[in-house]
Amino acid sequence: MMSTVSVQSPYPAFADIDGQPLEDGYIWIGAAGLNPIGNPINVYWDAAQTISAALPIRTRGGYPINSGTPARLFVGVDYSIQVQNKNGSVIYTSLLDNLYSGGGGGSITSNATGDGVQLIFPVTFIPSAIYINGIYQNQNTYSVAGGNVTFTQAPPQTSIIEFVLG
Repeated sequence: MMSTVSVQSPYPAFADIDGQPLEDGYIWIGAAGLNPIGNPINVYWDAAQTISAALPIRTRGGYPINSGTPARLFVGVDYSIQVQNKNGSVIYTSLLDNLYSGGGGGSITSNATGDGVQLIFPVTFIPSAIYINGIYQNQNTYSVAGGNVTFTQAPPQTSIIEFVLG
């Protein structure tokens, strides 16, 4: 019997607000729970954390770029992230990424910040529940497709959006 191997992209890809690959965008990575622009942390181009990446990290064709080549990013701790397009408009913000909370099966959580305008938020998993400022959101207030959650109404400015799996 042959085993099945999943073929996955070796690099993270970021989309602009229109869903197209993010060209000439900015990626800011910072301390978990804090604004990544004002609270940067060390980011690396390699898993051994020996090759530092200067912030902001630029994108080409949706990929983080290191010396003109698509690359992966590495950090040693939980982090916050903000992705901006070439005009500086915020595409995505998450104050707590790369989190796993154990116990009772655990849950994976990713947060974003509402701006009162943005309807579409990229996610790396299909959430089992969504909360805005701690309030559960009924499933008829959003849809999930193509790696994005689309709300029927934009979450309020500065609201914390929590996407939960588990």
